[in-house]
Amino acid sequence: MANYFDATHIDGKKLTPEEIRDAIRHKKFGIDVREAMAQGLEYCMRQAQKVDVLETEVKTLDERVTKLESLPSEVNKIKQDIADINREITKLKTAVFGDGATAIHTINSNEDNHSQIAEEVKLD
Repeated sequence: MANYFDATHIDGKKLTPEEIRDAIRHKKFGIDVREAMAQGLEYCMRQAQKVDVLETEVKTLDERVTKLESLPSEVNKIKQDIADINREITKLKTAVFGDGATAIHTINSNEDNHSQIAEEVKLD
């Protein structure tokens, strides 16, 4: 049987969840029971809001992990593209300079069009 003889008043005190439970079960006056019930509902709402925030954060983290999981395949594709470009550069160098030839060193021109000119070309 419940004991309803707690005649003390809450008087605006912030109750813990355990105190809320005890106040609802044992307070003698309805005003104190109602206050305990209101604080209990407020506590539940705060906890629900925290859960909503955590749920949103978890969803965001899950999306980020999904994006990170796709990175290795993208990195591999980029590495393959680099290898393909390097092969094409080698082919172009061979086509332009011939076998065993090297590129001509250039210096920047002071012209506005930023063209480059050869430093020196030796034809042996």
